[in-house]
Formats: sequence, C-alpha cells, structure tokens
Amino acid sequence: MKYAPIRIPTLCRSAHFIRLIESLKQNSWAKFTEVYVGLDYPPNEKYRKGWQEICDYLGTGDFSAFAAFHVRKREENLGASKNSIDISKWIYEKHDRQIYLEDDLEVSPNFIEYMDKCLDAFEDDPEIVCVTGYSYPVNWKVSVGATCMRQDFNASTWGRGTWKKKGDGYIPYIYSGRMLKDLSEVIKNKKHLKMIDACQKEYIQASLLPSHAGLMSRCTDIGLRAYLAVAGKYCISPIVSKVRNHGFDGSGLYCQDITHLDGKTAGTYNYPEQPIDESDSFEIRLNDEAYLEENRRRLNAFDYRSPSQMRKTRLLLWLMKNVGIWAAKSCMYVTLPYDYVVRAFAKVKRMLK
Repeated sequence: MKYAPIRIPTLCRSAHFIRLIESLKQNSWAKFTEVYVGLDYPPNEKYRKGWQEICDYLGTGDFSAFAAFHVRKREENLGASKNSIDISKWIYEKHDRQIYLEDDLEVSPNFIEYMDKCLDAFEDDPEIVCVTGYSYPVNWKVSVGATCMRQDFNASTWGRGTWKKKGDGYIPYIYSGRMLKDLSEVIKNKKHLKMIDACQKEYIQASLLPSHAGLMSRCTDIGLRAYLAVAGKYCISPIVSKVRNHGFDGSGLYCQDITHLDGKTAGTYNYPEQPIDESDSFEIRLNDEAYLEENRRRLNAFDYRSPSQMRKTRLLLWLMKNVGIWAAKSCMYVTLPYDYVVRAFAKVKRMLK
C-alpha cells in the first residue's frame, strides 16, 4: 500500500483552511499521510488579514497527526494556478500520486483511507483516470452494500486523487486544446451523448469558440468530466460524499454565492449543510455497472439545464450534423454579442437582489 500525499493551495480563507486541516486530523490514516501546503502571498491589503491568520495557525498549530506537514510560504503573489501547480511538482519529486484538496472543503473521518485504498486498487486499471471524494446529493441507484461507483459523467475536483503516470497522459491533451479540436470526431462517434446536458453545453460551445474555452481547457471538474466522455474513461466516486464544500459563500474563484436555497438543483443546493459519510473506515464495494445510465440521468436531473438554456446547443448540434462545423462556428460568432449582453444582465440582476 502506498499513501498519497495531500496538496492544499491557499491564500486568505483562514476559517475554511483551518476547518479543512482539523477535519483531516480526525482521519485515522492521517498518520500515514504527508500534507503539502502552498500559502500564496496576498496581492493586496484586502487579503492580508486572512493570510496572517493562516500564518499564525501554521506557526502555532499542532500537526503531529500527520506523517509530515510541509509548508511553502510565497514571498510574492503567484496566483491560484501557479501556486497549486508548483506544489504539485514539489510532490511529484518524491511521490507518484497525490490528493488535491481545495481549502474550502471539509472531509469525512475515512476520507484518506478511501482515497488511498482506491488509488491502490485502481492504479493499474487503464480505464480509471482519477478518484474523487465528492458525490452530489443525488438519490443514486445502488446495489446492496455498494460504497463507491465507476462513472463517466463527472470528475469533481472537490477532493480528487490521481496518479502521475495517468496525469501525464490526459493533462497535455486537455491543456493543449486538442480535446476541443476533436469536436467533429466526438459528434461523429456520438461521444457527446455520454455527457450530461451541462457538460455537453460547455464542451460544444467552448470547442466552437476559443474565447469560451476557459475551464474546459484545464483540468478542472468541467474539463475532466468532458474528457471522461471523449476518451471513454472513468472516475471512481463514493456513493455517500466524503467531502463537504463550504465555498459557496462568494469567497472563492469559481463557486458562486448561492442565495436561493431550495435544494432542487445543483444551482440552489445548500452545499455547506450536505450530509457526508461519518464512518471511521472504508471498504471498496463497487456499484452494479448496470446502473450507470440511470445514474447519469439522475445527475442530469439534479445539475439541470432548462430547454431554453439548451436551445442554442441543440441548434449548434443540428448545424454540425446537417450543414457543417463551419455553420456552427458562424452561429457562435454571430450570437456572441447577444450572449455577453445576457450574461451582463444576469450579473446585474443578481447584484440587485
């Protein structure tokens, strides 16, 4: 058994960061685990208070629960991406796998054991590219006793483990933009049908217009869930989430500040209150593969996109199939100004609420 180190980039969200570290301490497998923290330098005074609180915590806290606790304090601001990538390279100087945690997460008492056992069990399976500790609050269809599942429709970054040798295969493919350039083949071979609506919308529009690529050309959950469908790969995820996300408070780079909490869809769910696995231990028992399609449908219903939201994507698909990809690209460019106006209006509307 190899024990994966944990990578945590952070800057100033002191309450979130401290909560994460304290939850990791509650894992019995913490004693086998090295933690690598990258503390970025504040770009301006707005971030200094939280940064100083993290400095104080790192200077006085007890981290003896871990096998080792490493910290790199930046002397200048690197930005979230460079800070995180540098820590990843640091880890791979000694290890062949790692677990990535964003600083706004809270983990179950068996999170580390789950990650290490899955990374060990599926290391040589060419179809499995990563392991995630997060599971959406969906009523999954599961076989009796199942604790985790192979799925090809999501790869959440909210606690994700991977292997260097596999990352060396898919990371360049995604970052280079080749995944987006393969759009014609993806449509021809109907691989887009494996994507839930939200992913299909993001992938197709990003592929047709470079300025829309954004997170789709990076190893975020948005980029990786498209990769699973395009490459025919899988991610291991738990049935009951082992991670809770506290970042939907507007403090992070990507998670929006959710104000309308009715819990009916992914955009209105109260993530900080999501129940997570409280067990102290974990054993791998895979869900029945026959339930894959049904669970794809259930996530699609939760991470919902309305017919009006999907209308443009349906039009683009029709154009590609019946006219040509050039027609779909032309449509994207023609409608681009309208899209920006709609986004700006929606942003103002949210601010006025």
